[in-house]
Amino acid sequence: MVDITTPAGGESVTEGTILEWAVKVGDHVSDGDTVVEISTDKVDMELPAPAAGTITEILADEGETVVVGQVIARMQLGAGAGPAVPGGGTPAAAATGPAETTAPADLSKVSAVAARVAAAEGIDLAGVAGTGPQGRITKGDVLDARSGNGAAASAAAPAAGSHTVLKGAAAMLAKYMDDSREIPTATSFRTITVTTMDARRRQLKDAGQKVSFTHLIAYAIALAAQQDMPVMAHHFDTIDGKPTRIDDDAVHLGIAVDVEKKDGSRTLMVPVIRDAGRLSFQDFKAAFDDLIAKARENKLTADDLTGANVQLTNPGGIGTIASVPRLMKGNGTIVATGSIAYPVGLGNIGDMIGAEKVMTMTSTYDHRVIQGAESGRFLQVVEGYLQGENGFYDGVFASLGAELGPVPSPPAPAAAAAAARDARAGDRRANVIDEELLQAVQAATSLLKAHRTHGHLAARLDPLGTEPEGDPALDPDTVGLTPELLAKIPAKILRMHVPGATLADALPHLRETYCGTIAYEIEHLASHRQRTWLREKIEGGAFRKPLTTEEQKALLKRLIEVDAFERFMHKAYLGQKQFSVEGLDMTVPMLDEMIQLAAAHGAREVVVGMAHRGRLNVLAHNLGRPYATIFAEFEGASTLEAITTIPQGGTGDVKYHHGAQGSYQLPNGESILVNLESNPSHLEFVHPVVVGAARAAQTTRQGPHAHRDTDAAMPIVLHGDAAFPGQGVVAEALNLQAIDGYKVGGTLHIVQNNQVGFTTDPEESRSTRWASDIAKGYDVPIIHVNADDVQASIAAVRLAFAFREEFGHDVVIDLIGYRRFGHNEADEPAYTQPEMYAQIKGHKRVAELFAERLVADGTVTQDEVDGQTQAIWDELTTLHQDLKAKIKAAEAAGGVTQQTGEYQLDRSPSPEVPTAVDADRLRVLNEELLRVPEGFTVHPKLVKQLERRRVALGPTGASTGPTPRRWPTRRC
Repeated sequence: MVDITTPAGGESVTEGTILEWAVKVGDHVSDGDTVVEISTDKVDMELPAPAAGTITEILADEGETVVVGQVIARMQLGAGAGPAVPGGGTPAAAATGPAETTAPADLSKVSAVAARVAAAEGIDLAGVAGTGPQGRITKGDVLDARSGNGAAASAAAPAAGSHTVLKGAAAMLAKYMDDSREIPTATSFRTITVTTMDARRRQLKDAGQKVSFTHLIAYAIALAAQQDMPVMAHHFDTIDGKPTRIDDDAVHLGIAVDVEKKDGSRTLMVPVIRDAGRLSFQDFKAAFDDLIAKARENKLTADDLTGANVQLTNPGGIGTIASVPRLMKGNGTIVATGSIAYPVGLGNIGDMIGAEKVMTMTSTYDHRVIQGAESGRFLQVVEGYLQGENGFYDGVFASLGAELGPVPSPPAPAAAAAAARDARAGDRRANVIDEELLQAVQAATSLLKAHRTHGHLAARLDPLGTEPEGDPALDPDTVGLTPELLAKIPAKILRMHVPGATLADALPHLRETYCGTIAYEIEHLASHRQRTWLREKIEGGAFRKPLTTEEQKALLKRLIEVDAFERFMHKAYLGQKQFSVEGLDMTVPMLDEMIQLAAAHGAREVVVGMAHRGRLNVLAHNLGRPYATIFAEFEGASTLEAITTIPQGGTGDVKYHHGAQGSYQLPNGESILVNLESNPSHLEFVHPVVVGAARAAQTTRQGPHAHRDTDAAMPIVLHGDAAFPGQGVVAEALNLQAIDGYKVGGTLHIVQNNQVGFTTDPEESRSTRWASDIAKGYDVPIIHVNADDVQASIAAVRLAFAFREEFGHDVVIDLIGYRRFGHNEADEPAYTQPEMYAQIKGHKRVAELFAERLVADGTVTQDEVDGQTQAIWDELTTLHQDLKAKIKAAEAAGGVTQQTGEYQLDRSPSPEVPTAVDADRLRVLNEELLRVPEGFTVHPKLVKQLERRRVALGPTGASTGPTPRRWPTRRC
């Protein structure tokens, strides 16, 4: 599932208006098809689909105002994509000529943006062919028609390392910025409240007028500089060698605009509104919008960009609080506005306590002609206009023909305080308890508890798309919560940590947190501190931060390696048992993350236990075992010297049960020891072995007492989804995990859940909903995650590791995926699970899905993905061919003596080991064992037993007791 979000239309753009949806729910779109048209203060955009797929949700209505980054729609990847082209190329039509176009049957199939461009250009839309869905005319079609059906194609991109001469407006801007270095400037700051401006703007919107904050601020600046503080438009020049103050007797206001060019590059334009302070607001707004449109369409001329004596820039659109911009030559003042938000520290409670949102303005001025007091006074006057002084809004509304509404009310808490004062003055009224609202709060508490407790039942955890069963308690309607009631309940009183001022705002975030592609079972924990810690981290998204670009690239590379290794093994050793990890590919990157986190927190060793599923891939990638040694075993040449070695001295078992030890290379260049314990066919037998080995590695025995550091070694156990609840050794090991004598600081468990046990469906092999449910009985938190969601899988690991660090307790991650082949590669799974395997056959691998997403995001290119895939395939092919050649040469020389592919036990006699101990040493040890601490009284019944032990050794150190009995031996 992919979120479609409101894009940033420029540095200062914070919101936009939905003009028109080009799609509806259920529509299929191709990559790049127009989905929606959005209008902002500075740019109108036709938002393209990020990939091919099906529109599943539309979350914002036409005419609705949306903020940058807001999710406005969702789509399901894959569905609706066009037919694949053999060889991965483009369709023949696209390769030989322009895409086929369709003339619209009527002009209703014209996008709003295209209509405005056509009107401005004088283009008859009846003669324009549309290339959008169902023949829809887009902005690009109109622009192509203007230039002769696409004749003005983009020039080829310059070669890497080439130089581009700046021309036109870009060159002029560069010159102005260079000249600005000569100007001595100073800056005044002023923070103002925006309650009045925001309310008036909303009144204009209700009256059908599209007016932005920038429109109002810019007009207030123009009026203040024209009518009250004309000095702010004065600028400096040198005439005949003499310093001169220039007064243009007019305010020529420049508006900084961030412009995206057709080639995707960005530039800064500053078009100028001439004599702005003498215009009516209607004329001012028309001039403003016209210049912004020309900037967007790259129609600004040099004349449009010269002559400004006052400028406005708005970096607040990206969250900047205040800015000190450069003052260009010929300007007297440049005003910068910061972000509009609650004061720092009040973001989550501002609306509840009645705080007002604020904005910081700065005035950077030419200190040669303007003084600091004048600049400060100027900002004060601008604030006065924006607060409604001097009939500012009267003029704005009258100019637009709109009726001026009432004076905006103060925030609610202030109004409540005023009402309380009135009541104390004598206007006493009986307190009426709103029983409906009280019931709604109780219902809201139940709704929150239902999400925390049962949200996993509605989570989208199956990569194959099985619909979750859900739970009625997750629906507000079942507890009588209407949209109106949801909007009345402050989210803070419910003690949840998702964003949102009211429950209506917070509920979508709560659903996505507990019912998305990652879900949690934590409410069964007996520890209140553990529950509250987990709620805060889960709902606050502490471990679900977006992955960095480098992290995404590294994960993609690892997934390509995992997938290529499995595919190559299937091709090279068709029909041989490999117990592929495919369908649970994220196992390897999750182990990577666990190992790296352990190393970062001081671990010297990681101890891993697992059954056969994916073991070869773990050996190759998490322990660094060379591919060639794995190939050699499949070739049946395990004694081929220098090609393979017997790990841990030999096991006498098949290759997918081998233990191994490897040095894992960390990103910082260091390494950490990783031990993979041997495991026989009893799938879960290794669980207690791993825990015991980890405890031994955590313990140092230097000195008289042993010391244990639980950070020194970390145990990781991988389980099968059928074996985890089905084999008793799991329950026995979990039962020991919190007992002092067995603690290891917490084991991280991954249930490799491929939703089938050999050939048995889950409902026929266990009595519980989830494979991980047995862990609930031992106070272990459980994290369920969809194995096709790469980011969610990494988030699950980070949360699990943080919980272990905080509480020293086990955590279970239920990694839900599928098994691409049968139990082993020789089985045919369609015999027993025909419907499941029909879905699996058409399901893309996670490496492909993740690559498509990163290509769509622009993180990588398809060429980079193809290059990485080919590189690993070439490496595997070369290693395989080299091994074949070595084996052939060894056979010719008679060097290969074993063709079993299995390791053999070393049955040669062991050397004699001396076991004798000096008699005096034995007597000293005996006395030390019998020495009683001073002040300690031995129980009377033990005194005689201890004395007998004291004389047990004769004068020569030999035992004086009876001859030990020899017990018969039995061969087994």
